[in-house]
Amino acid sequence: MEQEKKRDQIINGQGTTSGGSFRQVKINGDGTVHGDVECTLLHINGRGELEGGLKAEEAEINGSARIGGAVEAKRLKVNGESSIDGSLACDELKVKGNIKIKGQAAGETIRLEGGATIEGDCQAETFEAKGGFQIQGLLNAGVVDVTMYFSCRAQEIGGEKITVRPKSGLSTLLNPFLPKFAAKHLYADVIEGDEIVLELTTAKVVRGNRVTLGPGCEIELVEYKQSLEADPGARIQNSRQI
Repeated sequence: MEQEKKRDQIINGQGTTSGGSFRQVKINGDGTVHGDVECTLLHINGRGELEGGLKAEEAEINGSARIGGAVEAKRLKVNGESSIDGSLACDELKVKGNIKIKGQAAGETIRLEGGATIEGDCQAETFEAKGGFQIQGLLNAGVVDVTMYFSCRAQEIGGEKITVRPKSGLSTLLNPFLPKFAAKHLYADVIEGDEIVLELTTAKVVRGNRVTLGPGCEIELVEYKQSLEADPGARIQNSRQI
């Protein structure tokens, strides 16, 4: 017997509907979906609320959205604001605006232009941020590339190549979504990697093969294998070759 073809679920204007398994879920306006959603494509233009979790091939949010559970997606794109009341697992995450994740975040590629708050760990092959983030756990990626538009914080940062630099001025594109965090600075307990280049960073321990510290760095202990270069504007309490 031929498998039943999945239907589309579309809300135009304002409305509510039940969750389920669909081909496409589209909200154009202001919509609420009761229950979990599994679909090939989720597309929100305006404001959308999913009271359960989400499993999707692709999801795109243009405006604002709240998802009341965990999210699994190959690709998630947020243009605006989004909150996830669970963990996020995706191959590719792109954010232009602001995202809040109450659990962990894991993906192959995570690219942020704006702000991100993650209450658990964040793991990726590539983590690129132009803006700022607050990560309560560990940020771990092969490549960590951060251009700070405002303050950043993580308990620990680990990676093969870690680069942290400030950006002067704020993009007018990002302004509507940026929270009013403190001035540009990165705070972490431990930063560990192979090649580390930091500016405006405060940390208890920085440990790496090649470490370069620029102006505005305040580090309690630097441990390095091959080389340590420090700008006159960097403050290091202790350093040792290991």
